Amino acid sequence: MRLLLRDLNSVKLVKMNGKIYEGIKVNLQSVENKLLTQEFNIPFEEGDFIERELKNGIIEKYVILKINQSRNVINMDIEKATNLTKGEGEEIIGSQQKIINNTNNFYEKVTGVQIQQGTNNSSQKQTVMQDFDYDKVCKILEQIKKYDSVLDNEYEDKAPEIRNKINEIETLLQKRENPGRIKILLADIKNLSIGIAGSLIASGIVGLIDAVI
Repeated sequence: MRLLLRDLNSVKLVKMNGKIYEGIKVNLQSVENKLLTQEFNIPFEEGDFIERELKNGIIEKYVILKINQSRNVINMDIEKATNLTKGEGEEIIGSQQKIINNTNNFYEKVTGVQIQQGTNNSSQKQTVMQDFDYDKVCKILEQIKKYDSVLDNEYEDKAPEIRNKINEIETLLQKRENPGRIKILLADIKNLSIGIAGSLIASGIVGLIDAVI
């Protein structure tokens, strides 16, 4: 397989240890969350970030979730990471509050439940989660744990809280129980990460958690 030059974009690789590689030629398919490249000399790793600058100057950031390498091409699964500038962070928090006010999530089998919202002309949505993908959460948690060595620098006094929540999630995953509690803990980690403005690590963690909640 040979990638066509006209389909290639120049991107930057930001590794978890802070090392940066620029001018990497890739075929980045954001809609499919795929990235193809033949830059075999670049040390791509799961958990690293890809940055692409658009023509309007906006920087798109993606976290590498999975790497599939053949003899001719490197095929990666990627996830767009949230940009945590001040305005964007406020917008994200606002949207989360709207979801909380209008969506009721049930993580066990539920029948005949009605919620009175207490507002006129209101509507409500109930999501019944009868199947929970523990394996997917395990993989996401493995990716998050790769950042452990930099949590103290990125999260400062919040780092112990992040680690405690990760440990509790691991215990629940081992027992294959209480998916509702797992969702809450992941949401807590996400909210703590949203508060770390400008951090690529926190941004990547938000992107990983968004894939499961």
